[in-house]
Amino acid sequence: MAVFALDSNGDVLIRNGQLVLVTDAAECAAIELRCKFLFVKGEHFLDTREGVPYFQYVFKKNPDTLVIKSLFSQIIRAQKGIKSIISLNVTRTKDRKGRFSFRALTDNGRVVSGGSNEPFIVEPK
Repeated sequence: MAVFALDSNGDVLIRNGQLVLVTDAAECAAIELRCKFLFVKGEHFLDTREGVPYFQYVFKKNPDTLVIKSLFSQIIRAQKGIKSIISLNVTRTKDRKGRFSFRALTDNGRVVSGGSNEPFIVEPK
């Protein structure tokens, strides 16, 4: 498995005129999860069915945090290389701001973590 490396802005990383590939399974899972959570349902003109249905479940008045947690759990579990979810937290503040964070175990025993306003990383052993 291999994916293109991303820089801190989420753009494809180019070093010395070459695209940088990531082949570590845990790193690939972290990059792909970051991309999946940034992909809003309906934004891709070729297939508007793809992406996370934020407008249907998250960006609405009085969203159900249990539904959001279930949705995010499905996205994480469906990622190739993820074995199980260690923790998944979805919170909403009184000023209607939401946050989520997660930690997931990969097939090779490493831990991927990330969330809103947090980088998606592979934790050091």
